[in-house]
Amino acid sequence: MNLSNFNQLFFISDAHLGIHPAEREIYKIDRIAAFGRQTARPGNHLFILGDFFDFWYEWRTVIPKRHFKALCLLSGWIANGLHIYYLAGNHDFRLGSFLRDEIGIDTYPDTLEFTADDKRFHLFHGDGLNKKDYGYLFLKKLLRSKFNQKLFLLIHPDIGMKIADWSSSTSRDIQSDREDTSSRNDYRRYAGVKINSGCDYVLMAHTHQPYIENIDNGLLINTGNWYKDFTYGRYSSGELTLEKFV
Repeated sequence: MNLSNFNQLFFISDAHLGIHPAEREIYKIDRIAAFGRQTARPGNHLFILGDFFDFWYEWRTVIPKRHFKALCLLSGWIANGLHIYYLAGNHDFRLGSFLRDEIGIDTYPDTLEFTADDKRFHLFHGDGLNKKDYGYLFLKKLLRSKFNQKLFLLIHPDIGMKIADWSSSTSRDIQSDREDTSSRNDYRRYAGVKINSGCDYVLMAHTHQPYIENIDNGLLINTGNWYKDFTYGRYSSGELTLEKFV
């Protein structure tokens, strides 16, 4: 994919909408709405690097109603001219056709690469890079299995949501101590491979820890989170930066 005639590119992740108490969720939605008021303009592009929702699963005719306000925001931003891309995170268990066909979001099940201003971007949520994290890797394989997802479709959504909340919290518990020296080194190694293969920028998420680092001749950014730090990547006028929404 090659982007041309754009103004600015924005990169966010890990809002985990739906996991916090009601008062905190209202605050998060208000912050996200304010972000959209500043960025949702023609010529701008927003890349969501996964886990915008704490749990996302599409049944054939049902979606989680707890995300109605967020979906209205996303739809309104697109109506204002913003182009939105969504990469699956480890809490996005089934990206079906709803986000694409009804909201207008381009969805990607894994990674995304594109060029802009002759710069090559590589985007990935970042889960599963630590090959010694056996518990999480097993859970990911179990939940992402196409066979298991077809079985899940047969469960009544009310029951399915209870199971989903449990699995989502289990994934979070397993990853509660994921930002350590080992995991950051895993990110550095992954980014180094991509940069040495021709990418200029690698953007990832998942650990909820915002940072920007020079890797060889490129840049690695972790976009952080949108429940505490409210950090995001921005590419404008040929420069990629990590910023905090205030």
